[in-house]
This record gives sequence, structure tokens and C-alpha cells, in this order.
Amino acid sequence: MTDPIDPSRLDDPRDAAAYWFARLQSGEAGEAERAACETWRRADPAHERQYRRVAQLWDAAAGIPAEQLRRLGHGRTGRPARADRRRFAWGLSVACGAAAVLAAVDPAGWLRPPDYEADFATAIGERREFALPDGSTLLLNTATEARVRFYPDRRSVALLRGEALFSVRRTLSSPFVVDMPAGSVRVTGTQFNIRTDDRRFSVTVTEGSVEVESGGWWRRRSARLSAGTGATAWRDGELRTDPAADVATATAWREGKIVFRATPLAQAVEEINRYLPDPVLLAGAGGERLRVSGIFDAADPAALLQALPRIVPVDVRTRGDGRTEIVPR
Repeated sequence: MTDPIDPSRLDDPRDAAAYWFARLQSGEAGEAERAACETWRRADPAHERQYRRVAQLWDAAAGIPAEQLRRLGHGRTGRPARADRRRFAWGLSVACGAAAVLAAVDPAGWLRPPDYEADFATAIGERREFALPDGSTLLLNTATEARVRFYPDRRSVALLRGEALFSVRRTLSSPFVVDMPAGSVRVTGTQFNIRTDDRRFSVTVTEGSVEVESGGWWRRRSARLSAGTGATAWRDGELRTDPAADVATATAWREGKIVFRATPLAQAVEEINRYLPDPVLLAGAGGERLRVSGIFDAADPAALLQALPRIVPVDVRTRGDGRTEIVPR
């Protein structure tokens, strides 16, 4: 007898997607399980993407004769075709790696392991460029993590946190997709900058064009961006485009520069903290009226803090606990 599958222990989204789809198709899932599946799909764009791919396999299985399903061990004579396919879907969740199953229902290779995979990361204050096997490059800014997976017909990057400049080699047959918690960016070949956190991401296009998507499947929004434009997308599905993005400011970090152009003090402090091992605090009232302008060296954020009182009316102090705070005068 096969032990029950615990979906919380399925680390690979492909396996979890196969489980949830098969469980719902089995006709045995209760309301609690359906709600758990919805929660899992909404938790990450990669989850929703894999769930849709399994759904495509289900549609593909609809074209497989019942006799062929029985030869694969997922049906028996006299059993209705619909029941055979439900049993097949359940079997998919526990045996989706079997060569016979993949050959029959996964000709596109959605469930196959990637041809290339690598994880890249930078420390606080570090910038590093990585060459990818397709000729594309990935330049990571401070405190950034990216997971790269290449398949025969698609190139996938999960930008887990931080900021990256993508220079993507054009390949029409293999789209390049960047996934973030708040959405995704899809291209065939172009150059663009993405900065992301758990709540939102911003993209600025320097060359070519990209397609931006935000929100979950239940509230999906999209926009097409060309060179010189940008967008900000939030996890709840909100998407705002910028037809005249400041490309030079958005990408100044690749030259080791931090650029402020009448930037609100709170936003400037947030930016400075990306380059500091111990973040500074913005304390006191009145900071909302202050704006910061200037070009600074990203490799020396401490010098920026020292210069800040000469730029805006603030004091930079060391607290009793050793932390640094910025207080408007």
C-alpha cells in the first residue's frame, strides 16, 4: 500500500503542483484541501505556473486512448474513461518522473529536470556579473539572490531578492522569464533592470521590450514595456507603468553609484541601508518634507552618511545601543 503524500514535504513546486492537481481531480478533496490548494497557488508565481503546466498535461492526457493508459498501469478494463484519467492524474503525483508517463503525456518536457541550473548570490555591498550558457549575462547588485534554470524550450530565473541587470541573448524559440513574488517579466532578448522585495518589484527597460505580469492568476494584470519605460508591480496585482523612466538613475548602481534626484529622505535611507551591514534608523518628525539630491559612491555608504547633514537639515547620531540614527532638525 502506498503511504499518503504530505504536500507540505514536497519541496519542488513541480511535485507539489502535480499532487494538488491530482488530488482535486480525484473527486475526493474536501473544502479544507481546496482552500489549502488555493493558498499554495497564491503563495508564489512559480506555484501557479507549475500548476498550469500540470493542467496542460491533464488536457493532453484527454487525447490518450484508454487502452494506452491501461498499458501505463493507470487504468483497468471495464473502468469508465473518466475514472481512468482520474486514476492517471493521481498516479502522476507519485510517479511523474517515470519515463513511460513522461513520454506519453509530457512531450514538451514541462516535468523534466533542467538542462542547466545554478544559484547565484552577492553579499551586502558586492556586485558580480555571471555569464549564462546561452550567452546572456546576469549582473547582481548588493544582497541579491537568483536561481537560474534552463530547459530546451524556455529559460527561467527566480529573482528571490535584490536587484539585477539582465542582458538576454535573443532566442525566439526559448523565452526568458524572470519570476518574483509579485509577478514576472517575460522576454526573448533585451536588456532590463529589476529590483524586487517581498511586496513589489520595479523594472526598467534599457533595450528591446518586455512583458510584465503582476498578481495571482485570479487578478492578473500585464503591460508591454519598450526601451526607456518602466513599471512597478505589487503582489496584490496593482501595476503602474512609467512611460518616461529615469534609466540612468535606475542603472547607476552598475557603475558603483547611488543617485538621488529630489528623493524623499525615507526612500534615500532605505536605499542607503541596502549597502550597510547594520541598517540606520530614521527617527523623529519632519523627515517627510526633506528631499535628497546627489551622486554617491555605493562602495562607501558610510561617507554618504557623514555628508548627509551638509545636504539636508538632519543630524546623524550614534545611539546607546551602538546603532546609527538620522534625526531631522
